[in-house]
Amino acid sequence: MSESAAEKIQTIETPEGTFTLRLVQDDLGDIYPGMIRYTVDVLRGTKSVYAYAINTYESARQGTLFDTRKAAEIVFTRLAHDVASRPHLYTRPRVFTRPLPGTGTADVVILQGSPRRFGNSAKIASWCDDEAARAGLTSRVFHLQEMEIRPCIGCYVCYDQGYCPVEDDMPPIIRALEAASVVVVCTPVYTGTVPAALKAAIDRCQWLHAREKVLGKEVHARGLLVAVAGRRGAEPFVCVTRVVEMFMENLGIRPAAPVLIGDLDRARDVETIGGVEDDVRAALSALLAPRDEE
Repeated sequence: MSESAAEKIQTIETPEGTFTLRLVQDDLGDIYPGMIRYTVDVLRGTKSVYAYAINTYESARQGTLFDTRKAAEIVFTRLAHDVASRPHLYTRPRVFTRPLPGTGTADVVILQGSPRRFGNSAKIASWCDDEAARAGLTSRVFHLQEMEIRPCIGCYVCYDQGYCPVEDDMPPIIRALEAASVVVVCTPVYTGTVPAALKAAIDRCQWLHAREKVLGKEVHARGLLVAVAGRRGAEPFVCVTRVVEMFMENLGIRPAAPVLIGDLDRARDVETIGGVEDDVRAALSALLAPRDEE
């Protein structure tokens, strides 16, 4: 991300002390083409007590009546008036954010994408959970269908403040992924791709992408996809593998070769297919083994 550039600065003397308003422009074009963020920061002395941010991807296009810069300048003017008339409201920080949980991290994070709590993907997730324990590592399985995960609404607020304004169960997932060493995605193929709950979680991980790009919160994980399909052959997995690869690439997770298990319309139970459990465990075990930092 480029260096910030102060566009406007105004100092306001009040009975509560000296306040400074700054309108700052950040070029986020290295994240998305043409993305510019404007932040209006209110400082009491040297401490930020309020901040408002807006970017060009969440607002109307440049050159319209209410383009991003004009909107930021309107907020700047209104805040200057508000601070001067009601300085007591700005004597302590007013931060609007959703902090991530301080607990709930694990070495291995398993995203179980099937709606079936005891289906094939859930069984595979349990194998992965057990394999992590065998390696002496902590693990956490997220059964996504049982969580409230709302769709991404494309507001781009996460690129302003590094948090998502949608109120649901995503914060523990973001916190766990951010701290994980290995991320495993267990999923069936639904209509050629991943089930809805898993896709919603993947889309909402733009929040983590924003934390990485804007706040520098890097993910240092390796990844594994284990997918099951009813039909035989490679064709049923084409979209699933691409979706999960893009998910991992977006977050900087380094994927291993996927484990793809077909013919379950006939076999029904993944446990009846000889050697599959060993293959899943071996693939995960290879990621859990200690290795030199790359």
